Amino acid sequence: MSSGKKPRGSDLLAQRWTKQDLARLVDIEHDGVNLVEFFPKGIPDPDGGWGTWHVKPDALLKFLGTLLNHDKIPGVWVFPKGLPPVIEGFDVGFQAGSARER
Repeated sequence: MSSGKKPRGSDLLAQRWTKQDLARLVDIEHDGVNLVEFFPKGIPDPDGGWGTWHVKPDALLKFLGTLLNHDKIPGVWVFPKGLPPVIEGFDVGFQAGSARER
């Protein structure tokens, strides 16, 4: 894709999320990380989705590093849970593929 030109549809197809991409995303396993909700988008063949992980404070950096090492990186936001100065954990939300708004 040349810079300065509007992307063509065929260029954007290469960036689409597949069912396998989503499966790799939601199957991430770490101690202290639990996927608590996942909503796929696209029937019958999902091409996106959104969800939330609950992450313990000591697992957050390793978990975010794992997300950044994926071929396709979802839109992610992190929300702390607890009353400062004690953080009990984090909600890590994501949007991927066709569900991504950010």
